[in-house]
Amino acid sequence: MKKLSLSILMIITMLLAACGNDDSGNEQEEGNQEQEEAGQQQEGGGEGEQQQPQQPEPVEFSDEEFVEEDTPVVVVNGEELQGNDYNTAYSLVKTMMNQNGQDVSDQEALQDETINFLVEQELIMQEANDEGVEVTDDEVQEQMDAMKANGEEQFQASLDELNLSEDQFEQQLRYNLATTKYMDEAFDVDVTDEEVEEMYEQLQTQMGDQDMQDLDEIRDQIEDMVAQNKQQEEYANKVDELTESADVEEQL
Repeated sequence: MKKLSLSILMIITMLLAACGNDDSGNEQEEGNQEQEEAGQQQEGGGEGEQQQPQQPEPVEFSDEEFVEEDTPVVVVNGEELQGNDYNTAYSLVKTMMNQNGQDVSDQEALQDETINFLVEQELIMQEANDEGVEVTDDEVQEQMDAMKANGEEQFQASLDELNLSEDQFEQQLRYNLATTKYMDEAFDVDVTDEEVEEMYEQLQTQMGDQDMQDLDEIRDQIEDMVAQNKQQEEYANKVDELTESADVEEQL
């Protein structure tokens, strides 16, 4: 099962691609969308779930759903996460679940999911720090500038969609960049021709009657998609491994 932190990582990545890239980035954006659809089909369990869900209504938030910024929420291996971390995570989790057509009316369930996400994210950040992974301010600013390149209004609309302030989004972006770096460094995967052909056939099935480029023309993209899927599997296994040995104490 895909981890919450990984699902939110993909949402932020696709948002960056949609808002920050010009026409030259369209091919990569389409590849990301195809990869997300492939992952959804694999999780759904077959061809019977290929139809696209209707676009959900925008999710709403109330002040009562959030906590004071300095409120202790959860301690992970001695590291205390507080309300400011929780509030950012809560907005992302509720938005993601709503986009996936899941019920977001149960605040207690949302709180549990948010804490699970915070624990996953913190465990990976601790592991990344132990491995020497670093994200510079310049790297974060470069991504922020790319999002703003198409206009402040579009950038603000993206923040509004996620119910995040600019500072909250910047902090989450820093986490995501560190996670991506960690995955690239920690999970060195090999891709076989058979795996590429299988992924290509899956995408062909999803495309239905729509034309699709020949495999030789998009082999590099397909290889990247397969590699990313395998990295995601390794990531999920690592989160499970870290969770089993973690000292986690909920405070909320």
